[in-house]
Amino acid sequence: MSPGSAPLDLTRWSSSQAPPSPPRHIPSQQLYPASQPTTPAGKYETGSRNLPNRGRGASSRTGFRDVNGRGDLKPIINDHPSGRRADPNSLGRYLSPLKCLTIALPQTYALCNHAFRYESSDNPRRVLTKPSKPVHNNGVDNEDWDYILYVNDVLGGEHGGDRYLILDVLGQGTFGQVVKCQNMRTHDICAVKVVKNKPAYHNQSKMEVAILDLLNQQYDPNDSHHILRMLESFTHKSHLCLVFECLSSNLYELIKQNQFKGLSTQLVKVFTQQLLDCLTVLKEARLIHCDLKPENILLKSLQSPQIKVIDFGSACHEMQTVYTYVQSRFYRCPEVLLGLHYNTAIDMWSLGCIVVELFLGLPLFPGTSEYNQISRIVDMLGNPPTHILENGKQTHEFFNYNGLDAHGRKQYRLKPMEQYASEHRTNEQPSKQYFKQTKLKDIIMEYPFSKKNPKQSDIDKEMANRRAFVDFVEGLINMDPLQRWTPAQAAKHPYITGEKFTGHFEVSIDTSLPSPHPLCPSEQYFSLPICLLFLGHC
Repeated sequence: MSPGSAPLDLTRWSSSQAPPSPPRHIPSQQLYPASQPTTPAGKYETGSRNLPNRGRGASSRTGFRDVNGRGDLKPIINDHPSGRRADPNSLGRYLSPLKCLTIALPQTYALCNHAFRYESSDNPRRVLTKPSKPVHNNGVDNEDWDYILYVNDVLGGEHGGDRYLILDVLGQGTFGQVVKCQNMRTHDICAVKVVKNKPAYHNQSKMEVAILDLLNQQYDPNDSHHILRMLESFTHKSHLCLVFECLSSNLYELIKQNQFKGLSTQLVKVFTQQLLDCLTVLKEARLIHCDLKPENILLKSLQSPQIKVIDFGSACHEMQTVYTYVQSRFYRCPEVLLGLHYNTAIDMWSLGCIVVELFLGLPLFPGTSEYNQISRIVDMLGNPPTHILENGKQTHEFFNYNGLDAHGRKQYRLKPMEQYASEHRTNEQPSKQYFKQTKLKDIIMEYPFSKKNPKQSDIDKEMANRRAFVDFVEGLINMDPLQRWTPAQAAKHPYITGEKFTGHFEVSIDTSLPSPHPLCPSEQYFSLPICLLFLGHC
């Protein structure tokens, strides 16, 4: 969200009518009763009493009066305050001397000298990139190979394409920078991602371009499945630039603005339905997002709960899971932590963590390290299935092998924190507990109500929603990726459909296959340049 944005009103998203906007200017009659007497400008009412001259403390100068009580402090509203200039941009308002000499200085100069002219483009260009010292690429890149960006600088147009006027910075990361721009031909506002001028980042972003082209053009041509739209891409002074539609706040900022108190189950459902729709398309395309988290889910605007999934820079095809270090830690699934092969099911784990965070206002598994992350998961959900532990390349890093049980099955136990810290020479700390309860069901069912003194009917309805919500989430964060629900299965749950929840929901086997396209998903993927298949970060 840009600085100065109006706060979000979450309640209006569950209502068909938005509340009226507050008035921009309060008339003076509302500030002070009309019955108060007025006097000429610059004067104050003295009242009907004749106050005696109190000697040295009294002033006999014209325009001053003695103050003997609160009634003598009634202000006078001046129709045209003395020494103030009318504001040309707001009818009936006036500029103070301070504003005339600061933010309204160009207008002040113009009044003094009619030949004076001012254009905002004449301003010194404000630098947006830090550090801003030129080092590489003939002086246009800094020491980190980031392109040094300035307000009112122009991107693109080197080969006859559209040109983009830089307005402000939106974000910065390891990949490069994102700036708010205006298309100088259409005047549309957009977001431009300017990638670092290094081969690894350049090639990774080419993979993002290829994936978004595939999704936007073939799997979501009508822009109806909550996937970010990429408008175009181009190269500017050796930097790959990706042009996206301009969106609003992300869901983390929404939670933060709500003071980390969490959202209602109904609003969480609205968001979840859209995320399931997006993940259904990704599964059809056999693509894994690999970095699903609240920061990568953006509101389309502040006026509605419509969202879009962004940042496909880590996405990959499930046939090419080259990288083992994927997903942000809070949303990282057990199979990735333990070093197993993964598929689209890892996004469903992330979704489960996200929807609980939306409800609670805090992350479900806020691990401070990989050990702490898997420790929190085990504390809440128990050990991963034996076949997961047996096949995990990293299982021995976190678990001790305890021999066979009575049925001949291998047994594993999570290493004590002290043992892990000693073996890996790390400074592990005990998990900070944010809730009194330790089990998922207890945390959700006993979470405080937002309303004070709710009616019994409201309590019953909310508890029914929570029971359905718990059952829904348990299907998403199943420790076994083979048993974890697919997007299509999760979309049939009563929590999503609105049907009455009568007990544990048994899903049917998902036999859905990708819809036919001119090329099957794997052929589409492998039709990309072969070098991109192994350079995308996933």
